[in-house]
Amino acid sequence: MPDYENAVSFTISIIVANRAGALSRITGLFSKRGYNIDTLTVGPMAEDPNFSRLILTSTGDEPTKIQIIKQLRKLFDVVEAKTI
Repeated sequence: MPDYENAVSFTISIIVANRAGALSRITGLFSKRGYNIDTLTVGPMAEDPNFSRLILTSTGDEPTKIQIIKQLRKLFDVVEAKTI
């Protein structure tokens, strides 16, 4: 159960391969586990058009943040996921 008293907003940077359904799999991870996405921004990377960068913000305690990062890194399309 999340600790709402210690909940803070955090930002995650995700580099993802441009494949069909990649964004759907990422947002599905959040909805299946009951996490909320507060903001979401997606854009192509200037260095390599085969990848996009997602910047999203969410709210939760420290264990929730760590769990989200671990689960994002398991997704096939995700190249890198980190908090910023």
